[in-house]
Amino acid sequence: MWKPLLFFSVWLSITVPLQLIAVFTIFQSLLAFDESGIILLGILLLSTIANVYLATRVWNWIEDKLYKRKTFM
Repeated sequence: MWKPLLFFSVWLSITVPLQLIAVFTIFQSLLAFDESGIILLGILLLSTIANVYLATRVWNWIEDKLYKRKTFM
């Protein structure tokens, strides 16, 4: 139970700053145009959902590899 939690905490702590840098760099002109911040929240929500989905896929791949080697838990 602690392995997925550790993986997700490390994954998100590494990728969220990189994700924010990429989003702000790519959509800088769009974010400067919007004064309310709704577009910013929408873009961050979509990119966070994609990041968590990717982390889940990577964890399932790692878990499958460990299960095949019989070194899981």
